[in-house]
Amino acid sequence: MYSSLNHNSNCLSPPPDFYQLTFSTDDFESDILSHSKSHSNDMDVLSLWLVNSWRLLNLLRQYNGENNNEWTVSNSEKQDNQRMQSFDLSPLRDQLRARVEESFQNLLKRSIEPILSPKIVPAILQHESSQRMLNGVNEENNERRQSIKEKSSQRALDDLIELLNFIQNKLRVYGADSVLLGQVFGQMTYWICALALNHLMFRKELCNFEKAIQIKHNVTEVQSWLSANGLSEHRETLEPLVQASHLLQSKKDESNLDTLCGEMTSKLKPKQVIAILQHYAPTDGFEERRLSPDFLIKVSEKLNARTRANGGTEADINTLIMMGTYLTPFNSEPFVYSDFNLETLSLPTCLHLQAVCKLL
Repeated sequence: MYSSLNHNSNCLSPPPDFYQLTFSTDDFESDILSHSKSHSNDMDVLSLWLVNSWRLLNLLRQYNGENNNEWTVSNSEKQDNQRMQSFDLSPLRDQLRARVEESFQNLLKRSIEPILSPKIVPAILQHESSQRMLNGVNEENNERRQSIKEKSSQRALDDLIELLNFIQNKLRVYGADSVLLGQVFGQMTYWICALALNHLMFRKELCNFEKAIQIKHNVTEVQSWLSANGLSEHRETLEPLVQASHLLQSKKDESNLDTLCGEMTSKLKPKQVIAILQHYAPTDGFEERRLSPDFLIKVSEKLNARTRANGGTEADINTLIMMGTYLTPFNSEPFVYSDFNLETLSLPTCLHLQAVCKLL
């Protein structure tokens, strides 16, 4: 697509006007819209258009004829000679940027979220692999006694990790770069944290010491996956869940007030901490009493003071629910350089685009 635009810009005499050059780009955008609508939930189609649109946007930056050193500083001499000098590409980039943002939203909301959301609570809050280690139960004997529901619970974390691998592999097959992968998995990580934390805060059966150990284990597994796949910058997105687990395992009395309201809960809002403590259920034989209202008031006051001291607003103090379905808009500002040599471009014969090959 870019080579066709470049051919029109640099080879035709006289040079085409803006509307002639945008004709093929409009066709490209029309294809994006028509395919996205007719395959509205197809992850392959939505991934393909997102990756290709994002790549084309970066090519229109890298090979522009403008004086923007940030986009052209890494160009070879050959690449500089291939830049489009005839006119301003910014209107085309603006159109394409809108298409990239729309494609990102379509992929995340139509295809990924519907299959990710049902896996989050079972994987993060209900997965029980650490419970077997905790109780020292013989795994082989335990397998024979498990119900179908229990087996499903113990498989849930593996299912989530497999989904993360599946989506990453699919995007890489279509040529997704690190910027695109980072934004897709940054959004997915946020959804994992938001949905899991929103459930945890209001489910008493999850707010106890033993469950906290399990949840911490499950979150750590997801964080390890992020690190192993070059996405470690998104580990911190899951910190509210880690801190919620630490909160449930901590000593809950006035002698430990500074710890409860300090760095250990720095990623949690005041009302989120209180909600977890209100639903906390002492483990039988481990703790003797539930938390008193007076203690919860003292925790709340100290957390509110901490928030104000850190420059927080009343909205921060009163926030309880994380926006579980919120989609962060795609950030198209980062630039991705391509070292691909355009002169080596070839198209597979099965695409029946021989005429285009001759043009290029």
